[in-house]
Amino acid sequence: MKKLAVIGSGRMAWIIGNHAHNMGLETHCFSNVEPDFIHEAFDVFHNISIFEKDEIVEICKKENIQGVLATTELTVEIAAYVAKELGTPGLPYEIARVITDKYRNRTACKSLKLLNQPAFAEISTDEELGNLSMQFPIIVKPTSKGGKQGITVVNDKSELQDAFIYAKEKSGVNPVIIEEYLDGGKEYSVESLSYKGKHYVVQVTEKISSGPPHCVELGHRQPAELSDDMRQKVEAAVKEGLAAVGLNNSTCHTEIKIIDGNVYLIEYNARPGGDHIAWPLTTLSTGYEYINGAIQIALGTFQELDTSKLEKHYAGVYFVTKQTDYLKPLFDVCEKYDWLYQKNYVSEELQPLEHNDCYGTNSIMYYSEDEAPDFESILTYLVINPSQN
Repeated sequence: MKKLAVIGSGRMAWIIGNHAHNMGLETHCFSNVEPDFIHEAFDVFHNISIFEKDEIVEICKKENIQGVLATTELTVEIAAYVAKELGTPGLPYEIARVITDKYRNRTACKSLKLLNQPAFAEISTDEELGNLSMQFPIIVKPTSKGGKQGITVVNDKSELQDAFIYAKEKSGVNPVIIEEYLDGGKEYSVESLSYKGKHYVVQVTEKISSGPPHCVELGHRQPAELSDDMRQKVEAAVKEGLAAVGLNNSTCHTEIKIIDGNVYLIEYNARPGGDHIAWPLTTLSTGYEYINGAIQIALGTFQELDTSKLEKHYAGVYFVTKQTDYLKPLFDVCEKYDWLYQKNYVSEELQPLEHNDCYGTNSIMYYSEDEAPDFESILTYLVINPSQN
């Protein structure tokens, strides 16, 4: 029986562990945080700090581990180091050390033909902040942080200092990256798999964003509503970028924005997309077990993937929050609709969503083989017919 090591013990670790079990693998989790749910997915839990890299390597050697996977930005470098020391497939360690650095990635992609960049700068001090000459509005965010944490859209100089402090607080370190705010268009994310120098785009997700100031994600729809030509352009642009930043033998969750037919890079994340995107949404909409593909890459057993043969079904999630209180009537009665895949009830009182938190938020997840639900029409009906609520 082959053995898989997973670094971290959050929900993505739980997802990977369950998939690995279904593939007949023995699963090992490495973390000093031990939530109750994690034992459902792992045969062995190693209570050890994820930062004890060499100790993890020694345990993996003794256990004859044959593959290693990261779960979050924090574990990407660690998993790559362990894989390198074990001689198993993984993101090259020299790339893993810098792949979360947004400034480095923008610099690497600056001259690409298909993947456009906004103006950007890296700021470490108040003096550098005061000398910033970029035109407003701008967006301020941590250089190495995902999940829309620490992000603020700034409209004038009076808001800049608070946004700078907010980004530093969320990241815990300097510097921060400041970028031209890409106004208009829509945000998307791209789930891809890379193996032995070849990149496979599995799905493109359309994001529902709160917009400024913090650009929190309020929902996701798959597949994104793109023309065939635009979808091909997105895939080509993302593959061009993946090659430029040196990503290989890894999953990637790439965030982009499309404005007037041009594809702009937001950021790379060398791990599966959270917020239910990589699983279950990508599996539901494509019929392909994306997490299994990630595991196969780590084990060196990944096979050529013909993405043209993926299913074209419809799946998505809407988070029911203070920002999306119009969804509450549907949330209350969604169980009666055939398209409901999962309802997540957290609280009767709607909470404001300040950063991505799919498990701690009320949500409606849908799935349909034929067409996406027409939520606008359903909500209109429920407003006109309140007795149906």
